[in-house]
Amino acid sequence: ERGRYARDAALLSLPVLGPLIKKSLVSRFSLSLSTLLKSGVPAVESLAVVKKTVGNKPLEEAVGRIHDRIIEGQEISSIMEKSGVFPPLVGYMIAVGEESGRLEEMLEIINEYYDEEIESATARFTSVLEPVMIIALAFIVGFVVLAVLLPIMEMGEIV
Repeated sequence: ERGRYARDAALLSLPVLGPLIKKSLVSRFSLSLSTLLKSGVPAVESLAVVKKTVGNKPLEEAVGRIHDRIIEGQEISSIMEKSGVFPPLVGYMIAVGEESGRLEEMLEIINEYYDEEIESATARFTSVLEPVMIIALAFIVGFVVLAVLLPIMEMGEIV
């Protein structure tokens, strides 16, 4: 368990992939919670189910704390803002959803927003990665060509 927590926390703190992973987890969390709430499942039970499906130990523990605090009567948004795991935007949007009585809709909006963020971040990442891969492959091909041609040229000098 501790190893899994450390691994998941390390993944979230990676320079380039960490924010992408976090956005993906938040998107999945908001979609799952929205679907359950729309289906009529009470918030406490919905959070218990979502906790099991999150797939990231730090986020799972944060959802567990949210679950426990809701039972005590606190609002989801205030707990999320204090968790440090969820981006501030998520806490603000959920606060608006709680106040307006449209939490499910706000969770869907959060999901859509982060899905778009993931797509644009992935596109940026691949656009940067392509030239790097081409240069790396050019070096590899150049090395192989030199490794093959140099011995052949040296054999020509010997004869």
